[in-house]
Amino acid sequence: MLASIAAALVVFLVVQDRVTAGGAREYVARQRASAVGQAPAVTIDEVMRPAVTRSVRVGLLWGGLVLAAGLATAAISARR
Repeated sequence: MLASIAAALVVFLVVQDRVTAGGAREYVARQRASAVGQAPAVTIDEVMRPAVTRSVRVGLLWGGLVLAAGLATAAISARR
């Protein structure tokens, strides 16, 4: 059971980090496009607020799935 919790936490952290990093890459790309006149200027909040919100939601989804699978496996194993 503790291994399931630890695995779920690791999955949450990794997914949250990767989605947040994707938001940072999007911000840089949009700023570069703005610098050469191909797109309007954006603030970091315009890009990163939704990215962080999305990263927490997606991280919770995948971490929750890992936790549920781990707890189900532990419950099945305990019954045998």
